[in-house]
Amino acid sequence: MDLIKNALVNIKGHKLRVFMALIWIIIGITSVILISSIGNGLKEEVSKTVTNVGPNKTSIYFESENVYMNDYNIFLSPFTYSDIEELSFIDGVEKIGPTNSGIDESSIYSFDASFDKKTTYIDLSPLKEDSNTNTLYGRSFSLDDEDRNVIMITMQNATDLFNSPEDAIGKGITISGYIFEVIGVLDENYASDMSDTSYNYDEYYNMPTAYVPNKSFENLVKQYDYSTEIYGLDLVASKNYDVFEVANKVIERLYDLHPSIEGTYMTEDLSYLAESQMYELESMTSSINKVVILITFISLFVGGIGVMNIMYVSVMERQREIGIRRAIGAKPRAILIQFLVESICITILGGVLGIIVGLFATNYAANYIPFKAIPSVNSILFASITTILVGVIFGIVPAFKASRLDPIKAIYK
Repeated sequence: MDLIKNALVNIKGHKLRVFMALIWIIIGITSVILISSIGNGLKEEVSKTVTNVGPNKTSIYFESENVYMNDYNIFLSPFTYSDIEELSFIDGVEKIGPTNSGIDESSIYSFDASFDKKTTYIDLSPLKEDSNTNTLYGRSFSLDDEDRNVIMITMQNATDLFNSPEDAIGKGITISGYIFEVIGVLDENYASDMSDTSYNYDEYYNMPTAYVPNKSFENLVKQYDYSTEIYGLDLVASKNYDVFEVANKVIERLYDLHPSIEGTYMTEDLSYLAESQMYELESMTSSINKVVILITFISLFVGGIGVMNIMYVSVMERQREIGIRRAIGAKPRAILIQFLVESICITILGGVLGIIVGLFATNYAANYIPFKAIPSVNSILFASITTILVGVIFGIVPAFKASRLDPIKAIYK
């Protein structure tokens, strides 16, 4: 205890010199605490997401057999809430619910349209008053159509629902419970010019758009709740059940519930996604740890050199004290331990300051990252042990030199 008190007294007597030597140790320890805390927070955030995607979970979606729609990766949604209620009773199903998807802020909206048990995916937009339509079959809109549920569809829509574009004229297609009379079939090359939106989906995805009068469009969108549109199902299998075997049972039941649907129900291997995310996270964490170790090594090495220089200066300044202690019986080992303890106290002080600064930096950084930074006990223990080792490694040479001084020469210097 006396050795520690004497060491602290000597450190206090040279505060500025000690602090200048400790800057790099503080930087190194701060880096360890800050970066490891951010890494831990990121890992926990990703782990929470990955936890929701486990080996007993998967999703089910539907892909249409329509070649045009599949080319553009467009999916139908033949799922209903009554389906979910029915599927929840299947053996092995712990939980099953909808995967919902909303809409973009645009004046083009997507619906399922059906005619005589045929279903297709249709994009609707309100017709502009000054639109110059290019109608291949049937007629264009008139003022009398403003209060009627009439629709102009594309060649693709007509092909999907009817035998030919000519057959579509005068037929009624059902969209979200509303029946719309087909009055015209558009040339798809000109359809995009009629959209009432600055963000044109046709330009980006080459998807044809059907058109209805403004009032009909507004009424349709108002009553159509996109928050309840089911684009897929999330399935959680019960414990001790294979999730894909349960998913196959669910899919078989869906085919029974929708026998006339043309397409394929498919599952997504979410466990693979979870493993992939964890692998990427571990890889990223490993890279971060390597950078932290490099920064810490450089900082502590420079800081250790500074501590060694301080101890050399201290030994030179206190040669008379060392000579007197040796003359009255102090052994070389006692002198070595005295200076070694002082070196360790200096580096521990730097470690404590580095931990404090690191924790403050972590708390400050939390305001600028989208997740919580989590300091770990391991990083603090690592910082503590490292500072002690730095004190021993870089203090042993000056301490050994002090213990080997000749008492007589030391007294008279």
